[in-house]
Amino acid sequence: MEHMQGLFGTLSGIFTAVLIVLFTGLAAWAWSGKRRKAFDAAARIPLEEDSVVAEPGHREQAP
Repeated sequence: MEHMQGLFGTLSGIFTAVLIVLFTGLAAWAWSGKRRKAFDAAARIPLEEDSVVAEPGHREQAP
Protein backbone atom coordinates (compact mmCIF):
# COMPACT_ATOMS: atom_id res chain seq x y z
CA MET A 1 0.00 0.00 0.00
CA GLU A 2 2.84 2.39 0.83
CA HIS A 3 4.38 1.64 -2.55
CA MET A 4 1.20 2.80 -4.32
CA GLN A 5 1.16 6.05 -2.34
CA GLY A 6 4.78 6.69 -3.32
CA LEU A 7 4.00 5.91 -6.94
CA PHE A 8 0.98 8.22 -6.87
CA GLY A 9 3.11 11.02 -5.43
CA THR A 10 5.75 10.53 -8.11
CA LEU A 11 3.22 10.47 -10.93
CA SER A 12 1.47 13.51 -9.49
CA GLY A 13 4.76 15.40 -9.39
CA ILE A 14 5.62 14.43 -12.97
CA PHE A 15 2.16 15.46 -14.18
CA THR A 16 2.47 18.81 -12.40
CA ALA A 17 5.90 19.42 -13.92
CA VAL A 18 4.58 18.62 -17.42
CA LEU A 19 1.68 21.05 -16.95
CA ILE A 20 4.04 23.79 -15.78
CA VAL A 21 6.26 23.27 -18.83
CA LEU A 22 3.23 23.32 -21.16
CA PHE A 23 1.86 26.49 -19.55
CA THR A 24 5.24 28.21 -19.78
CA GLY A 25 5.59 27.23 -23.44
CA LEU A 26 2.10 28.45 -24.26
CA ALA A 27 2.69 31.76 -22.50
CA ALA A 28 6.01 32.23 -24.32
CA TRP A 29 4.34 31.47 -27.66
CA ALA A 30 1.48 33.89 -26.98
CA TRP A 31 3.82 36.72 -25.95
CA SER A 32 6.32 36.14 -28.77
CA GLY A 33 6.94 38.91 -31.26
CA LYS A 34 5.56 36.81 -34.11
CA ARG A 35 2.06 36.91 -32.59
CA ARG A 36 1.97 40.68 -31.96
CA LYS A 37 0.30 41.59 -35.29
CA ALA A 38 -2.42 38.96 -34.85
CA PHE A 39 -3.18 40.06 -31.28
CA ASP A 40 -3.19 43.74 -32.23
CA ALA A 41 -5.66 43.01 -35.03
CA ALA A 42 -7.85 40.96 -32.68
CA ALA A 43 -7.77 43.78 -30.11
CA ARG A 44 -9.10 46.24 -32.69
CA ILE A 45 -12.07 44.07 -33.77
CA PRO A 46 -14.56 45.38 -31.18
CA LEU A 47 -13.68 48.97 -32.01
CA GLU A 48 -14.08 48.39 -35.74
CA GLU A 49 -17.45 46.69 -35.27
CA ASP A 50 -18.67 49.57 -33.10
CA SER A 51 -17.81 52.09 -35.80
CA VAL A 52 -19.94 50.18 -38.33
CA VAL A 53 -22.92 50.10 -35.96
CA ALA A 54 -22.58 53.85 -35.28
CA GLU A 55 -22.97 54.78 -38.97
CA PRO A 56 -26.13 56.80 -39.75
CA GLY A 57 -28.88 54.71 -41.25
CA HIS A 58 -27.43 51.43 -40.01
CA ARG A 59 -30.08 48.96 -38.92
CA GLU A 60 -29.50 45.72 -37.10
CA GLN A 61 -30.88 42.72 -38.89
CA ALA A 62 -33.30 40.46 -37.05
CA PRO A 63 -32.27 36.79 -36.92
